[in-house]
Order: sequence, then structure tokens, then C-alpha cells
Amino acid sequence: MKNFQCTKILTQQDGSMMIVALMIMAILSIIGIHAIGISSTEQQITVNAQTQQTAFYDADSGVQYTLGCIERDLKDNTIDNDSVLPTSVGSTVTCSYGTPAGFSFQISDLEMTASTPNFDVYSFTSTGNAGNAHINAQALINATFRKGISNPFRFAAFGDKKMDIKNSGVTWSYDSTNPGNDFTNPGSLISNHLADVGSNDLLIAHNGSLVDGNGVIGVKDDGSTVGDVNYYGSPGPTFNGDSNLSVDRIDPDPLGIDSGGEYDPTTYSTINDNATHGTITSKWGTNPIGTVISTKNGDTVTLKGKPGGSNFYFTDVELKNSVALDVDTTNGPVNIFVDGGTFDARNGSITNSGGSPLDFAIYSNAESATGSADVILHNSSEFQGVIYAPKANLEMKNSAAVYGAVWGKEIVFHNSFNLFYDEALSTKYSAPSNDVSLISWEEVR
Repeated sequence: MKNFQCTKILTQQDGSMMIVALMIMAILSIIGIHAIGISSTEQQITVNAQTQQTAFYDADSGVQYTLGCIERDLKDNTIDNDSVLPTSVGSTVTCSYGTPAGFSFQISDLEMTASTPNFDVYSFTSTGNAGNAHINAQALINATFRKGISNPFRFAAFGDKKMDIKNSGVTWSYDSTNPGNDFTNPGSLISNHLADVGSNDLLIAHNGSLVDGNGVIGVKDDGSTVGDVNYYGSPGPTFNGDSNLSVDRIDPDPLGIDSGGEYDPTTYSTINDNATHGTITSKWGTNPIGTVISTKNGDTVTLKGKPGGSNFYFTDVELKNSVALDVDTTNGPVNIFVDGGTFDARNGSITNSGGSPLDFAIYSNAESATGSADVILHNSSEFQGVIYAPKANLEMKNSAAVYGAVWGKEIVFHNSFNLFYDEALSTKYSAPSNDVSLISWEEVR
């Protein structure tokens, strides 16, 4: 009887077990639903983070794309640079480069934010966009950049339209600040093979000529093609570097010779040192110089430097046979600015008493017609300094010699002309280049 009752009680538990099972299933379902919710939320968070990251990548792409377009336009000779970048602090230029397919970003106006003696600083904002079913994401990057700085006198000689080295012409490099170099003994000069010659349009070298560096060819002014290289004779010219080094277009006037430029001769038309630091001595006596130097055989022209540099302004310079140009750099550098006229040194002497090409320079804004030259060093003339005449044709006659560097529109080195490039000039000049450098960027959202 007792066994029967126990068995009955056990059989009556079937319903309770069902309830317990249902409760467990309900709890598991709730846990599963919660887990699915958590998984869905985490997935949404992941997608949103990826969308925000995509917006950031688009904003960063906008920065790189804009800098690339700016640099391209600055190097395009058919585009006015003043339309590419603003010209004064606080001014702006509208950025109209658009957005390439596959990207989503907008670029703000370009603003000049600062100006320093060496370069100007610009900024813009790139906004990247991305979206999904849940959010529209944005990322903002503020970018700050500047134009690059170049050393224009990395060339021993540069002729924008033509650089022509005749038979047995030589370019060699040395450093005037190296005590071991004595320019009075050219055979002893220690070279680092940096006497590059270059042109944007036409580079020519003839038989027996020597270039102690590279032959560099840029891009023609219409931007269409690389310039031409012609080497003549057998065995032809010798290069101690690359004989045909192709580069982007080289700025024909990196220092600024035009009106308003840093080396514009007209700047010194009224304020100069002609009367106080320049004299011309002839058999009739010594007198201050005017704005034109016209000499007779045997005259001596003396230009004296001063601390910070003496600046002389001339509209025409003619040094006849046996005329001595005595450049006295004992107390400071000497700069000659030639406004529109010629600088013609006949068979005579140009003496830089300090001997350093760093202390003497001629800057000319003359614009030479085809077939004529406005800067001429005749046979056996010698010059220690820089000749910078980016619009003029330069003619260096047989056996003449330059210690320094030359820059012009068309340059011809005649037979046996010698150019000794002073590597120290790389520290004297700097000029803005058309390369663009990113200074900093900051994500602001």
C-alpha cells in the first residue's frame, strides 16, 4: 500500500517538470534574444566606426589631392601663380579642383595665414563624408602648407632657352670657403663634381668640352615636352655625372628680376651707392661714376663695398680694352644692377680684391633679342662672382674665365672658356620653389 502511494506521487510530478522545462527555455530565449541584441548593437557600432573611418580617409585624400593639384598648377607655365594661391595674409583663393570619382570630400578656400622672409604659409580644410543606414559621418582636417625653398645656384650655368658649350669649354666645381682651394691655381682646385649645367629648352655640348657634374634638361615653357639635348663630335663631351638628367621645369627667374622682385634693378634707380662708393679714373683725374659707365682704353673703374653691401645702378656698362674694373670687397659685398642695358667687358681685367664670388654679383633685367647678347665677357676676361640675367643672352668668349656661376636666357661658352663653379653659393641664395610641402595637419572632428 505504501509503495503504491509513492508511485502515485511520483507520477503526479510530470506537469511540474514540464513547467520547469518551459521556464528554462524561456530564460534561454531571453538570454539568446539579449545576445542577439548585443551582437546587433556591436555590429552597428562597428559599421558606424568604419563609416567614420571612411570619412576620415576621404578627408585625408582631399588634403593630398589638393596639394597635388596646387603643385601641378604652380608648375604650369600657362597659369598665373597669383590665381593659384593668395598673395597676402588673410586673403583667400577659391579652391575649384572638384572631387575625383570614388571620393567624397569638400575643400574650403585657400588662405594665406602667415608670411616669413623665406616662405609664405597657407591653410585649408578638407571635409570627408561617408554614410550608412544609421549615420552620416563627417571628418574635418585642417592642413597647413608652404611652398618649398630651392637653391637656384645648384647650377654652374643655366640658360633657359639654350645652354651651349663649345669645343674644349670647361665647367669645374670648387668651394671658395675651403682653405685648400686657391683659385689663382685652377689646377689645384678640389672638386665635388657639382658643376651642373642646364636648360629648359636646349642643352648643347661640343667635342672636347668637360662638365664636372650633370647635364640637366627641364621642360619647355608650354609644358608639352622635355627640352632637347644635342652632343656633337667624336669622342664628344665628357660629363662627370649624368649627361641627360631629366627634371621638372626649372624656374627661369627664381630670384625675381622683374618689377617688384627682390633683385629688380629699378629698385636702385634713385637710391644707390654710385656717388659715394664708385669712381672712374682716367688720365684726366678721378670722378664719381654716374648711371652709365663709358670708358676709354686704360681707364680704371673702382667700386667699393660697405657693410651690408654696396648697390650700384647702371643703365649701360662698357669696359673697353685694357680697362680695369676694380671691385673692392674689403669692407663688404658689391652688387651691380643693370637696368635694361648691356654689360660689355672687353679684353681687360675685372678684379675682385676679396677673391670670393660670394661678394660680387651682377643682376640684369635686360631682354635680349634673338641673335644678340647683352652680357659679354670678351677674350681673356676674368670674373669672380655671379652673373644673373634671366632674360638676357650671355656670351663668354674664347679663353675667358668665370669663378662663380652664370644664369641667363641663352648662354654660349666659346672655345676654351672656363667656368669654375663655387659650391659655396648654395648657402648665399634661396628662393621659393613650386614644390609644396605639408607643414602640419589636424583632425578637428
